[in-house]
Amino acid sequence: MSFNIRNALTLGAFSALAAAQTVPPKLDATCADVVIFMARGNDAPYHDGRTFPFVEATCGKLTAQGKSCDYIDIQFDVTLGGDYCNQVAEGARNGISQITAFHEKCPCSHIVVNGYSEGAHVVGDVLGGPGGCTFVSTGLDNNSAAGKAVAAALLWGDVMHTANQPYNVLDGADKQANGRKPEDLAHLNRYAPVLRSYCAAGDPVCAGGNIVADHLNYFELYTDDASSWVVSKIDNVAPLPSCAVSSSSVVSSATSAVVTQSSAVAPTLSSMVTVTATPTMVESSATETPCSTSPAMVSPFPSPVPYNPGSCVLEVHVEYAYA
Repeated sequence: MSFNIRNALTLGAFSALAAAQTVPPKLDATCADVVIFMARGNDAPYHDGRTFPFVEATCGKLTAQGKSCDYIDIQFDVTLGGDYCNQVAEGARNGISQITAFHEKCPCSHIVVNGYSEGAHVVGDVLGGPGGCTFVSTGLDNNSAAGKAVAAALLWGDVMHTANQPYNVLDGADKQANGRKPEDLAHLNRYAPVLRSYCAAGDPVCAGGNIVADHLNYFELYTDDASSWVVSKIDNVAPLPSCAVSSSSVVSSATSAVVTQSSAVAPTLSSMVTVTATPTMVESSATETPCSTSPAMVSPFPSPVPYNPGSCVLEVHVEYAYA
């Protein structure tokens, strides 16, 4: 049975902010121990003051452990009244591309993905493929190198929140406003062990409720809980594979080669090993070196952009028309 998907938008009376369109996204990060990819909500600016406390809290707790932490914005349009599915598709494509490119640059960094409202829909599609929209994707393969680097993923007030999933939390765990089709949900659930979805029962966006405040106050109420959960996932995650470095080296007994760890490793962790080879020339085509990350404690970050959407939220109603 084939089907088409229609999206109907109910637009609340948002306070339109020029900041949503003028604040540039942060598109790169250091090779920190942990890097958080952020997907913003509808009409919100990048680095927005509603959701950014999650980054500050998470990076603060990681920094207290001696870990470095940074963040990247997933780039996509969130203009109020724009084509919702095109916006989500743009975010999903860019999210997959950005995560993949960053992992290629920094294969030793653990990745956290975080999305709120429309951004939660985007993150769900980054991991699981399209939910409610028709672009073609099966999401970031959890068995790919970049997929394996995802240590935690969080959805807040997700447009496509699906009831009764093992990673759902709060009193809206058994509710949904739209929900993913079974095949799309199966793709998303590949990430179930590292996924958490926050949905309050009164939230109109994720649960079909009628309490707008339930959609707007997640980060005021649950930032500490969520950041502690992320830190626990990082603490317990398996180490990423060593970074393979292709090289061709020649050494002899006439000289002693002094090998030091990557300069990216903090000085307190540096070590020195003396290696002496036999007179015979030795060539190595591929050696394994330990993963290295930036020692810089990136946080604290600049102050987030103030953002207050007023007392209304964007509701997205997904209608499946079977043919």
